[in-house]
Amino acid sequence: AERAEGRGLARLVGRSFRVTRYTDDNVRIYKTVPMKLPEGWRGDINYSARTKDGRVNFDALPADGDGNYCGVLLLRESDPLAQADTSPEELRALLDDVLPQFSPLVADDVLRAIAKKPPSRLPSFRFVGPRLHHRGSTVLLGDAIHTVKPYFGLGANTALEDVSILGAALDAAGDDIPAAVRGF
Repeated sequence: AERAEGRGLARLVGRSFRVTRYTDDNVRIYKTVPMKLPEGWRGDINYSARTKDGRVNFDALPADGDGNYCGVLLLRESDPLAQADTSPEELRALLDDVLPQFSPLVADDVLRAIAKKPPSRLPSFRFVGPRLHHRGSTVLLGDAIHTVKPYFGLGANTALEDVSILGAALDAAGDDIPAAVRGF
């Protein structure tokens, strides 16, 4: 872990503080996988699959109301198929092996484009609590405290849920705002 002193923000909070940056030991990259659902598959839900060994995570989200989906293939950064210009044949073999329900939905020309394109990076996530408040007057909400996949759009949803929970804590604490914040 790397530590840094927060001097610039100290003026805002009234005292210095430390920031701890953790090394991400589970870096994932992703490649998007456009696909069309076959007749009979529900087009209003997210699909998800992962391998037991953790090599592959796959999430597919509706892109429109016509059965078009955006798949997100997550691989470890060190995975040979996580690079640009990989073998379409090896990528197809991986999909056939670990995602047999999705592999037929990816056309060969689309698969070649996926194998060719460079990967994208996910932001790093790490919970550094346990305290989610500062001096009983400031709280963190939403994706500032919850690990969420950025492509699911859950940050705002978790913030709204957090506001509801904080509101209940404020109601229960009456005029004691610091107690409500600590209870949150």
